[in-house]
Amino acid sequence: MELLEFDDVDPIKCIYHRPIGSKYVMPHWHDAIEVVYVEKGDPGTMYIEGQKYDLHQGDVYIINTRLIHSFDTVILPNQRVVTLLVSYNWLQHCLPKTIKEKSFELIKAPKKDNQTIAFSQLVELINAIKDSCSHDESEDDRLYQLSLEIQLIRVLVNNFMVNKTVKSEVPEVIPQIIEQFQRDYQKDIQLSTVAKEYNYSYAYFSKFFKKYLGISPKKYLTFLRVQKAAEMVEETDDKFSKIATDTGFPDEKSFYAAFKARYGQTPYEHRQSHSTS
Repeated sequence: MELLEFDDVDPIKCIYHRPIGSKYVMPHWHDAIEVVYVEKGDPGTMYIEGQKYDLHQGDVYIINTRLIHSFDTVILPNQRVVTLLVSYNWLQHCLPKTIKEKSFELIKAPKKDNQTIAFSQLVELINAIKDSCSHDESEDDRLYQLSLEIQLIRVLVNNFMVNKTVKSEVPEVIPQIIEQFQRDYQKDIQLSTVAKEYNYSYAYFSKFFKKYLGISPKKYLTFLRVQKAAEMVEETDDKFSKIATDTGFPDEKSFYAAFKARYGQTPYEHRQSHSTS
């Protein structure tokens, strides 16, 4: 499970993804409700529980709690995505009956005539929250942002919920393995040992994992390490040897090879391109 931090009062965490080019987000899950808004362009593809969704300008998707999802996108100045993460704990505390009995619709555009106005309101509120999050905050700004977030949740709850609960179709063991990889990727993980922990042969474990996530556990772990390494390359001045060690690669050579295979450039080239963007 991805650990997402919310402060005690704020129900929504806003992410306005920077135009950094290729951005692959590994299959993962979390408790938060995720709202994905395509502000500009056609940035790529999203996968939810193995289902593929092409992202186009104006789309809004709502991903229910604990569903495995991933993204394969290219984020450029003319291809932008806004993500809102709605705290599930906040929803449970403030709307316990609703959250227990209902779930959010996976919307792309209004499905019913009576949703058209609400959909426009939803997009307007997403943009307002995005803009408010980028400003220096006075106490008045903070109150305004909170009011926008409550309004957005109200629009979602009143217009885009259905009378059924949504449960993941992925076996419970898969999120457990993902959580283990997310927690221990810096360590020397032996996949054969992981398979034994779940009473699987390695061959069956690999086939089983790939069936639900589309990639083998070995490739998943490599991609995860490369993704974490890319974040360090972009955000720190650490030496590449340190980054390789800190993200679980056995040596610098394997780190360079995996990084270039994923991003089409060396870590040095990647750092240079991001320092000038």
